[in-house]
Amino acid sequence: MSVAALAGGLGWLAFGSDLMRFRTLRVVGHDRASEAQLRHLADLTPGAPLLALDLDSAMAGVSRHPWVAEAEARRVFPDTVVIQVRERQVRALLLLDGLYLVDTEGTPFRRADPDEVDHPIITGIPAALADADPALARRIVHDSLGILDAVAGRAGLREADISEVRFDAESGYTLALVNGGEVLLGFQEPSAFSRLDTLASRGVDLSRPLRIDLGSSSMAVVSPL
Repeated sequence: MSVAALAGGLGWLAFGSDLMRFRTLRVVGHDRASEAQLRHLADLTPGAPLLALDLDSAMAGVSRHPWVAEAEARRVFPDTVVIQVRERQVRALLLLDGLYLVDTEGTPFRRADPDEVDHPIITGIPAALADADPALARRIVHDSLGILDAVAGRAGLREADISEVRFDAESGYTLALVNGGEVLLGFQEPSAFSRLDTLASRGVDLSRPLRIDLGSSSMAVVSPL
């Protein structure tokens, strides 16, 4: 058999034969995104030659779902496409014109439903600032998530004890606690965390509602509430 004939036969097998046509789509890794939604967004045509499918377009379509952080697609011969998704994990809420879910990378990706509000809330970003300087708004969100990461386990605090990370352009960042207490961090977060540890080692009990001002780089002020 000549090379041309062999190539023609392989071409017919791949594109003209019924043997390698797309029949089955498997979607794996999803939880919050429904399989029906992801199949619709992938928009793959049943019966099309498997090798002719535009998997880049399918991945881009699936990635438009708000819960999908990443999507990968691969062909499994003779007739299957597998789409693997990685969904976003909620890290916090962001208050703008409503409450938005924020993922672990600091990206607000959809409005929160009433049953999705059991997370610390990032507040203090004016809607005008988010519109005028989105880079600064993103930086505030990232800093707020960094504060949540840094405070976990310090001075007996758990993330469940924090109801809000509040930003103010003049005074910096404040943690509002579930028990009504406040920890004012200012803009000196690393040294503020160290001083928070020192206060805990000296018997300051954050399970009681206290106002702790760590905004100064040289002192801490503790007041009962």
